[in-house]
Amino acid sequence: MRVGEDYQQLISENLSLQSIPGYKQTLPVFSTDPKATTNTTQTTSSGNPAAVTMTRVIDFSQGAIQPSGDPYHVAIDGKAFFEVREADGSTTYTRNGSFSLSPKGNLQTVDGATVLGKSGSAITVDTTKAGPVEIGSDGSISIDGTASGSLGFAHFDNPSASLQPGAYGRFVANNSSDAKSGLAPNDRVMQGSLEESNGNPVLQMANMIQAVRLYEANSKSMKAVDDTQNQLITNLGAHAQA
Repeated sequence: MRVGEDYQQLISENLSLQSIPGYKQTLPVFSTDPKATTNTTQTTSSGNPAAVTMTRVIDFSQGAIQPSGDPYHVAIDGKAFFEVREADGSTTYTRNGSFSLSPKGNLQTVDGATVLGKSGSAITVDTTKAGPVEIGSDGSISIDGTASGSLGFAHFDNPSASLQPGAYGRFVANNSSDAKSGLAPNDRVMQGSLEESNGNPVLQMANMIQAVRLYEANSKSMKAVDDTQNQLITNLGAHAQA
């Protein structure tokens, strides 16, 4: 039942963050651990005592890409991540490309963090030029046909092992050496588009209903056992008095 509560919490988090561009859903992995219980009524198929546990695993699969019409919105079709500098100077990674310009003309995230360029510094866009901002499929930025820097990217051989969730839906690398600079092979950047969450809200709702029903079934089973034990104790007491 405790695992069922954790599963419901996981589903709730996925649903609440579904609308964030580039959000990567969390999946549950259920297993049994013979070392985690003293309750011999919980057993594996081999008959060994075992407690059911749930591990959270981030699903880094590609989300659908939809046009937004904003020239500062960018989506990655592939495996790479945008590089972001946090207020404390650390580097994080995100798939949320809903960028905008700060008052100083720097490219920033929705919460004001700095989007890094290929050189590892902030990207400054000269808004005094009349021409449109163009972002190429390789992340290069140009205005009026004049180069104006390039977006910074990083990719990971095994993001599930290398990354952990951070603030604002971004990710933190467990080891900075795992980050490989640039786009992954066959990646491409799409200007004026955003990547949607890779979760399925309909499936999440179905999982929520299933989780609630399983929780209720376990609760009723426990009540039935308690009622049987209480009846047994009552009957034994009556016989003892007789």
